[in-house]
Amino acid sequence: MSHSYFSGLNYTLGNEDTSVEIELIKRLKPKKIFSICGSGGRSLPLMHVEAEDITLADLSKEQLMLAELRLATYRSFNHEEFLLFWGYYPYADDNDTSKRKELFQKIKITPETKTFFTNIFNEINYTSLLYLGKWERTFAVFAKACRVLLGLDFDRILRFDNLEDQIKYYKTEFPMKRWKVLIHILGNKTMFNALLYKGDFITKNSPLSHFDYYFQAFERLFTKDLARKSFFLQLCFYGKIKSLAGVPVEASNESFERVHNAKTNVHFLQEDFVGNLAKGDTLYDFLSLSDVPSYFQGDLERDFMQKIKSGLAPGAIIVTRYYLRKSKCDLQGFVDITDSHHKIIELEKVQMYDIRIYQYQP
Repeated sequence: MSHSYFSGLNYTLGNEDTSVEIELIKRLKPKKIFSICGSGGRSLPLMHVEAEDITLADLSKEQLMLAELRLATYRSFNHEEFLLFWGYYPYADDNDTSKRKELFQKIKITPETKTFFTNIFNEINYTSLLYLGKWERTFAVFAKACRVLLGLDFDRILRFDNLEDQIKYYKTEFPMKRWKVLIHILGNKTMFNALLYKGDFITKNSPLSHFDYYFQAFERLFTKDLARKSFFLQLCFYGKIKSLAGVPVEASNESFERVHNAKTNVHFLQEDFVGNLAKGDTLYDFLSLSDVPSYFQGDLERDFMQKIKSGLAPGAIIVTRYYLRKSKCDLQGFVDITDSHHKIIELEKVQMYDIRIYQYQP
């Protein structure tokens, strides 16, 4: 199959569980929200009925168009239609193609976005968009390797409904040697560059080796909560989400209803977030910056938190994910309040990030 139309999509489901931000939003009820867009799955669920504006920023036009499509499906569909369109459980990504086509033709989006996704859907015969992104296709490779290396019982860790039994299995019966081989093969800079980053992989400053970084993250996922509840683990083991328990937060009925009922103004911004916030055109009280700062180096890494102050309301909350690289930045005027939210961070479903939460106190 040619990838000509969807090759620009890095994420179609998404690589983050923004349940941390969503829990904070429920408590704080911010009026003006700024978020890195991603697939839209990480950012649109930050909407709520009291939010006036949300700005979704991304350098990728394709990602912003995907978020526009996602927003239209939240606003136009009921929950069942939303699940069917995206191919979330109990529906499948490769079924219900005629109904998906019918739903797509109903929604109102800009002509450019409509044309873009019409071309993609024609290419994939109206199967779901959910697993088309470069990141999602990378983890389809991981899942195939998982089956080969771990054998017939490869997914047993995902079949527990009791955490105590799951931890006991992980510590005593899990195929640890083969699992470590899998992480050695796939969890390294060379492999991720080849599959996903095309030479733009993060310059690591974590004291951990790549192997230890990934091994410890997976260990948290296997021991802190039921593995089957992690959409990320479902992608790693199956290449797809195969159970209701593993559906990410964007597809939950609670998230759907919150976004569906919100009258929030949504702004799509194709611009780097530091430059935009530095202008100070809008003062935001909640920001979700994804792991973008992990890619910063030099002066930008040191100064970005100071530069974005112009776009922050006093007391603003900033949530940042660090992946392999933690920024050595100037935090003057910011208070790290991460520790007071450790419980929600511990239950986050990806565990590959060092999540930090700051409050702006000018």
